[in-house]
Amino acid sequence: MSSYDLSSELISYWDENKMAHPLGKADWTDRDRIKYIVETYSRRYDMLFWKNLVELVGTQKRDVIVDFGCGPGLFLVDASNKFAATRLIGLDESREMLDQAKIFIDERTSAVSYELTVTDFNEVEIPIPHSSVDLAFCGFMLHEMASPQNLVEQASRTLRSGGKYIVYDWISGNEEMFVRKMTEQGMSHEQARLRYPHMCKHSLDDIIGLMEAASLKDVKGIAVNDIRGLVVGLMK
Repeated sequence: MSSYDLSSELISYWDENKMAHPLGKADWTDRDRIKYIVETYSRRYDMLFWKNLVELVGTQKRDVIVDFGCGPGLFLVDASNKFAATRLIGLDESREMLDQAKIFIDERTSAVSYELTVTDFNEVEIPIPHSSVDLAFCGFMLHEMASPQNLVEQASRTLRSGGKYIVYDWISGNEEMFVRKMTEQGMSHEQARLRYPHMCKHSLDDIIGLMEAASLKDVKGIAVNDIRGLVVGLMK
């Protein structure tokens, strides 16, 4: 489905309900919210994102891929097909999101096995053995964490030698562009302005610093555009 084919109902939902508490945590059990995330996936994970991701991680096969905060599983689907994964792991705090992820993985991948686990990253240890993952990913979640450093360190420990950890998130530095992009997608100007400090907590250099502090090597970052950034680190 097209990421730009948003109904007026969903745009109204974003403006009136999702943003009712602009600094609060979103309710990812809501079916309309899940629908919105699915329909807008390719806006966030566009051709520019994939071009930069491949530039940072290469195209070689990655047997085991994990997504921390996988939502409805669409990144896992695309990454599975792009990197010929045989095992997928999706962690999310929303059972409803994981139910949707199961449908997409079953329908759209040939992964030999997958595991989807409800996980509150602020409360529990990540339930993945150390040194067992080839490619770890975290998309648009780092800014939601009470302790982003803890998440980065835990995720890094899941990597085997040669594994890579990818963080993809909103980045600080251009509030006006953020507000413009959000209003183009149906958010009110006021709500977009209020959301900027919450969603764009970290600069690209901040995220690089978090990954270097977790002992990842060869950490590199790319600004996908003025408000999105990718950072990749290697486990040696």
